[in-house]
Amino acid sequence: MNSTPVIELDHVSKRYPNGFVALEKVCLSFYPGEIHALLGENGAGKSTLMNILYGVHEPSEGGVLMNGRQVIHRRPADAIANGIGMVHQHFKLVAPFTVAENLALVARGERKKRFRRLAEVRAFMQAYGADLDPRAVVGQLPLALQQRVEILKALVNDTRVLLLDEPSTILTPTEIDALYDTLGRICAQGTAVAVVTHNVDEVLSHADRYTVLRRGKTNGTGLTRGCAPDVLVEKIVGRAVATGTRLGSPRSAGRERLRLDAMTLRPASGSPGLHALTLALREREVTGIAGVEGNGQTELFELLAGQRQPEGGEMKRCGPDVTVALVPQDRHHEGLSLDLPVSHNLLYPKIMQGQFRRVGLLDHAAIAERAREMIARADIRTHSHASPARSLSGGNQQKIVVARALAETASIIVVYQPTRGLDMAAAEAVLSRLAQAADSGASVMIISSNVEELIRVSDRILVMNGGRITGEVAGSNMSVEKIGALMTQGAGAQSKAAEGEYV
Repeated sequence: MNSTPVIELDHVSKRYPNGFVALEKVCLSFYPGEIHALLGENGAGKSTLMNILYGVHEPSEGGVLMNGRQVIHRRPADAIANGIGMVHQHFKLVAPFTVAENLALVARGERKKRFRRLAEVRAFMQAYGADLDPRAVVGQLPLALQQRVEILKALVNDTRVLLLDEPSTILTPTEIDALYDTLGRICAQGTAVAVVTHNVDEVLSHADRYTVLRRGKTNGTGLTRGCAPDVLVEKIVGRAVATGTRLGSPRSAGRERLRLDAMTLRPASGSPGLHALTLALREREVTGIAGVEGNGQTELFELLAGQRQPEGGEMKRCGPDVTVALVPQDRHHEGLSLDLPVSHNLLYPKIMQGQFRRVGLLDHAAIAERAREMIARADIRTHSHASPARSLSGGNQQKIVVARALAETASIIVVYQPTRGLDMAAAEAVLSRLAQAADSGASVMIISSNVEELIRVSDRILVMNGGRITGEVAGSNMSVEKIGALMTQGAGAQSKAAEGEYV
């Protein structure tokens, strides 16, 4: 390892005008050829740190050093000029453009001319092991490949430091391994790589060094080799977290609340559709939906949300009092009004129903009081209930969406990737609240790519592949191995891994 860091934060602090301290005297070094993982709870300051390095924010105190020389990044263009690239959690690609066109957009100087030639683009991508068609339209690529394009974009201009903000939250385990294989190739060329993540196992398997941020301060840094997972977890959350135990009380499912009979959606570009899909949701039951992303889970959620109409089959609500609360997977575009305050995002359905009004006007004092209660219960890290949702970290934005759904006291709760972007303590709290909702009589459906989480909270798990349910596991039959086999099983098998029909 090169003993000279390529970039350092020297006692960096970031304070906002309202007095909130996001970072306090943080010192940090990134070395060439290393993968450095940044860990911490939601709101610990990780994204703020990355944005200071990339020129989105300026530090209130301290400075950034590159090869021992202080640099000032007032905008991302300054950081890019100094060889810093960043891959954001929410992609900044031009979806209708091709891979080559997206790369050419960010290329500077002579490289912009070179990137107009497909052969040059191919040679550049092959240097990092990226087997992509430069003529492919980015918007038609799977998310994992779109992320690969984002990484290549960040490397176009002689990058010496690559920053990635939570790159693994959208990926399956196999795709995570492929991501780190790419990052390893990048490190081999002398680039320093910094990755924000919540996944301790991922860090210990793939990173060379770690740093933990807690409440804006450094709470430990070192080599991952020989580091115990429980020690790292305690540094992150300040206490031990039991992440392997079953969540919720023993339950016996009650009557049906909702039934889908032979639901069909025609396949389309990038969508497998749905093929005679049949399932039932019952009271006092958590139904997990597992599968590699892109196998019909989105279509199922959209049907339950009323966003799409089936071309065949029937949806039956069992009773006039059946109501549905939703947690969509895309919190930015479907779950939040980013410029509205946290309080209005938390209470939006009730406000629209005419609650929290006095003499025809919004009762802002009552809204604030109720929002503060919800913020405290869901542990949402925000400067104020009046702060815009946009100002919160991704994990705390997710907490808003989940807290709002759980406050609806709906008879059916459907959640899609509920813990995506959450630290382990926050994820544990969300799963526990979903289990408690089922204990109290709700029908809960959790669509997730995290099989381990589904096993801990679900009473039964249905597996989707190619727009079909390929099997069900329940009780002692639930295991990663059995579910993994069903996730890759042919659609015609319709295996029954547990007793009874898969519906």
